[in-house]
Amino acid sequence: MGKRKFHREFKTAAQPEVALLLACCSVQLDAKAIERIRTLAEQDINWQLLIETAKFHGVLTLLYQGIKLTNTGNLSASHWHQLNQYAHNTSVFNAFLASDLLKISKLLRDHQIRVLPFKGPVLAAAVYGSIGLRQFCDLDLLVNPQDFARAIDLLLAHGYQLAYEWNFLDQDFELALRNAKGEFQLTKGTIAIDLHQALTVETFLSSRFSFEYLWERREPMMLCGHALDGFGSDDLLMYLCIHGSKECWRKLKWICDINEAVLATPDRNWQQLLQQSAAMGCERMVLLGLSLAHQFLGTDLPEIVHQRLQSKPVCQNLAADLASRLFQSNNVLGRTFTGQKFIRHWQMTETLRDRITCFLDLGRPLHGLWIKCLPNAKDRDFLALPQPLYFLYYLIRPLRLGIKYLTHSKLASSECD
Repeated sequence: MGKRKFHREFKTAAQPEVALLLACCSVQLDAKAIERIRTLAEQDINWQLLIETAKFHGVLTLLYQGIKLTNTGNLSASHWHQLNQYAHNTSVFNAFLASDLLKISKLLRDHQIRVLPFKGPVLAAAVYGSIGLRQFCDLDLLVNPQDFARAIDLLLAHGYQLAYEWNFLDQDFELALRNAKGEFQLTKGTIAIDLHQALTVETFLSSRFSFEYLWERREPMMLCGHALDGFGSDDLLMYLCIHGSKECWRKLKWICDINEAVLATPDRNWQQLLQQSAAMGCERMVLLGLSLAHQFLGTDLPEIVHQRLQSKPVCQNLAADLASRLFQSNNVLGRTFTGQKFIRHWQMTETLRDRITCFLDLGRPLHGLWIKCLPNAKDRDFLALPQPLYFLYYLIRPLRLGIKYLTHSKLASSECD
């Protein structure tokens, strides 16, 4: 791999907590890396700020691993207990989710529904080497769109519940809404499943990644001693770059995913990856993810990637912009739709078709607002009406939401007092 000077777009000298956090954010820590962590930990570190920052960015388990390996004495007993307890709880919960994933995958396969699990336990096992080193809170499953409705019904029949019910007044309308959605969430106790028929909700970011394409390129993987079908290594890296780009790289954990995915496949054919990403319309996002991993974590990239980055000023500009925002407390590129987020998504797309779809996606927030106006099961629980009076739920819903909002506002005010 080609060696390039590694430098960051922010002043780590003024942010010892950030410098220490980044030093810990790799699974493969050699003696030199451990010594660097030990040296950084000897500085005047605000440990509570560091822990809170790591938790926000989803890398608290990596911080715990790094601190544990150095055996630094600068960490107070209470802060060490906080890290240790969180790592333990994460490991237990992740094992619980992994066990449920194996059961769900078998259930779907037994009913001739092909499934590709991604993110969550399979990502942790495939690139981190341990399901306890990557934080996740749900299970993501991709199925063929033809099997989407059947998979939902099957999970409902086995005790899972819809995370939200849009419209109980018209079941045909409800079914149409459900089938039109790229992903659907179901829950069972503490288990949450995101069932996908499209790789991302923002389809313009992954329009060419069909289920059949990913299925044909799938690779076997092991999870807790059991074999599963997973994304091919190149497809996984492309997806991770798409996902991070979708979220505008506002959390460090997505950059860590790129670093670990690169390290997990040392013999990767980089020329083939770049050609494939260009053919799939995601080359900018792939280059963006690789650039951020190199800037923040020193990910070693081949010369062909550096050359391609040099030829893509838009990628360099995006990387500099997003890098400067990563540790800002007022980063506006959050989960919700904003004009700034739309502009960056627009810059990430490459084909005319995807740019048109990106523009049309402006209607999604309005569609979401319209969906929220439709009566659901909570309105029925609020006030039970006979079926001839169901039309009144369109009036009851804003009333119920208004009462809920006022109640929450009064609680918040009392807590402030």
